[in-house]
Amino acid sequence: MIFCNAPQLGRWLAAGLSAAALALHAQPLAPPLPIRPLPVPGASLEAPPTEADELIQLGRFKVSGAILDETIDPTGMDAPEAERAESPFSNDLIMVETADDDPLHDIGTELSAIAAASPADTAAGVNRVNLKGFPTPRQRNGFTQVGMPEILNPGGSESIQGPLTPVVGRAAPGGIQNFISARPKGRKSSRLSLVATSKDYLGADFELSGQLVPKKAWYRFSFAADQRFGPQPFTYNRHRAANGAVVWKLNRAWSSMVQFDYDERAANAPPNLADYRATASSKILGPHRPLADFNIYGPNAGYRKRTASAVLQLEGQIGRRVSVRASLQGFTRSFDEDRWTTGPYLLDTKKFGGIREPQHVEQPFSAVTGQIDVTTRFFVLNADHKITVSLDTTSTDYERVQSALTIADRNVLPADVRFFDPAAPNYFRPAYEPRRFSRFITHRAEENRYTGIFVSERAAFIKGRLVVTAGVRRDFVTIDVADRRPGAVQPKVSDETGELSGHFGANYVAVPGKILVFANTSTAFEPSSRVDARTGRVQGNETTLGYEVGGKGLFFERRLALIAMGFAYFNQNISRRNPLYDDPIFDANQTQPQLVAAGEERFTGGSLEGRYKVSEALSLGARATYNRAITTASPDLPEEIGRELSRFPWLTGGLTARYTFGRNGRWSGLGLAAGLTYVSDTVSSYENKTHVYLAYPSYTLASLSASYRWKAGNFNHSLTATVRNALDHDLLASVARVGGERDYGLNYGLSW
Repeated sequence: MIFCNAPQLGRWLAAGLSAAALALHAQPLAPPLPIRPLPVPGASLEAPPTEADELIQLGRFKVSGAILDETIDPTGMDAPEAERAESPFSNDLIMVETADDDPLHDIGTELSAIAAASPADTAAGVNRVNLKGFPTPRQRNGFTQVGMPEILNPGGSESIQGPLTPVVGRAAPGGIQNFISARPKGRKSSRLSLVATSKDYLGADFELSGQLVPKKAWYRFSFAADQRFGPQPFTYNRHRAANGAVVWKLNRAWSSMVQFDYDERAANAPPNLADYRATASSKILGPHRPLADFNIYGPNAGYRKRTASAVLQLEGQIGRRVSVRASLQGFTRSFDEDRWTTGPYLLDTKKFGGIREPQHVEQPFSAVTGQIDVTTRFFVLNADHKITVSLDTTSTDYERVQSALTIADRNVLPADVRFFDPAAPNYFRPAYEPRRFSRFITHRAEENRYTGIFVSERAAFIKGRLVVTAGVRRDFVTIDVADRRPGAVQPKVSDETGELSGHFGANYVAVPGKILVFANTSTAFEPSSRVDARTGRVQGNETTLGYEVGGKGLFFERRLALIAMGFAYFNQNISRRNPLYDDPIFDANQTQPQLVAAGEERFTGGSLEGRYKVSEALSLGARATYNRAITTASPDLPEEIGRELSRFPWLTGGLTARYTFGRNGRWSGLGLAAGLTYVSDTVSSYENKTHVYLAYPSYTLASLSASYRWKAGNFNHSLTATVRNALDHDLLASVARVGGERDYGLNYGLSW
């Protein structure tokens, strides 16, 4: 009996095969030598000779194939996606999904409604609603979007936080929201989608993609249009969008993409439900629900927005260890709005308080942004390393003009226009002319430049069991503000500022294939352009600091995926009014600044998210977030200290159940789903000089869905029916929300 070391034998075999291959490569082919059997103990040494095998010579042939795996992208533009799964920095625990791929009701919809931002300001990007209550950086395909008001053509999004931080090597408190644009994926396909709901919503979306040059160039084009009317009279929202992209594979190492996007929207969206008070001198009591179906703007109002973007993106490699990503984007937007100013509704006069007058708003915006990322990979000190150096710069030109009628022209308007009676509304509005609307409430122009330098390292130890990241970023901001109003106190302001931010994080696989733990800390900032009327200086930037710790795991034979995270975020340097401004004693010499960057807020809590695959047909999903947000510093309103932030729910959650009948059987292609969304009670306003205390109770919304998929020839069909707010919870009565009734929807999809 012969015993041997298996690994050593393997190395000998590999060496022998390599030597044989080299020998065959160096020598011409010849008939093989006769093969003699090895001697076997106990057997005769004499053995009959064996005949040589006949040599078979093959003719010339060509090997070719088609890419059948839809996860493979031949265009070479999938570097960010590939990085998410790259070993040893990533693993299957990080990549496993714990969230529902297609949530029946997005919690973000509820948070946006609770924030109650003006529809026009949200569309213009003036008040960017940060759903988590603090500024979160945004990216487009992994490229920074500092100073950009919106991102067009999002094909999906991800939140870079928790265990994804050490993989990507970037972080910010609350996560970085990365929007992934729709692009060619190297496959020929077409898709048509039609949507209709019971709330007078109609939508259509068409997409076409394919090859321009085989294995060299690919294209994608899409067009979408939708519209919605109501719920109030004269209310509408019309939207059209088109985008196209071409990817050209320069060679095996480099690919480029040109992308064009266009978005157009016209809407007459009245502000949120009007507030009311008993008399002109009393406090505001809250929204006046009897006016829920009344459009205070009337037919002669609304906004129009046209946005276009062009992007050149380049991805490739320099050798085996260095990769490069670069992007150059041009962005332009026109925005104009006709609105009205209106005070709260007065119960004693049954009219709106104050003088109602028309206004006109224009907000043109243009920007150019560019970024280049260089990443090198190497192995040293028993660890794999990645070092990324990034440089980005953005130049913006933004103008905000808000004009009104001259006082004389306003005073000659009919009395029932200026003192508005909803029982007998007079919607007369004079046509806009620059000479007529010559009283400027705001006439401001900004030219800003943002430049950032970022360095990050990722290191994978113990074959990826421990992954650590650290990074630092330095931002330089130059702001030029021109106040063009006649008699402006500060007609021209120029300022420069800089901010240093960074991150540190780590992932550790506690139980291989089952449990991963992570911890991160990071800082970030939001550029400010608010000018102090006294000093003429631009107010300090709002900064954030965050800590995250948690774990992610797979249990019960990988059928249950869970992620739990605790967090503490701090929003600092918030611009507030200086309480000493114009104080007769402390500001007797008029030296106190108007604003101070001294407000602070704290967010502490945790989240739990999971998905359980009960069987091949049934799956369950759940998510809950607890977030206690309080004010910790408020120089102008000290009574706010210790209070929870208004319009911010402390607990949100959702449950989803899905049942799929599979591909075989009588009910093949049929799927059913049900979901619940919970939002805790919130404080709408605290007692102060103008408002009474107002709070809203918690509520739960139910959603239902049924879908059916089938194939006929080369065409794939799908039909989905949905019911939102299935139990018809009265959101108007509970939280003063208009248009929240039960909604039925039908979606038809066709692809080939």
